[in-house]
Amino acid sequence: MQKGPCKPKAEVTPRVVLNDPSLQAHMDHMRTYVIICKFMGLWPTEKALQAWIKYHWKPKGGIDLHLGSKGFFTMVFTNIEDKDRVFEGGPYFYVAAGLYMRP
Repeated sequence: MQKGPCKPKAEVTPRVVLNDPSLQAHMDHMRTYVIICKFMGLWPTEKALQAWIKYHWKPKGGIDLHLGSKGFFTMVFTNIEDKDRVFEGGPYFYVAAGLYMRP
């Protein structure tokens, strides 16, 4: 019996091309200013997250929170230095739950 991945690994990563300049600009903005997050095993409210962020990170600019389903949320930073400092400064915990982040 052969062990290993079920599918062979693709040699070329698929790439999406956006022909609409405004859509491309929006995607570039998201790549620069947005972090996607999730606390494992915990789904805090928006109000609780805002208080936690203000207390722990003390951002110089603004952060817009957008709650998703199953504990996911996005943070849209107005200051790139805040985003970089937060992303590179972990690990972070809320109570005992770890925060997982992806740009």
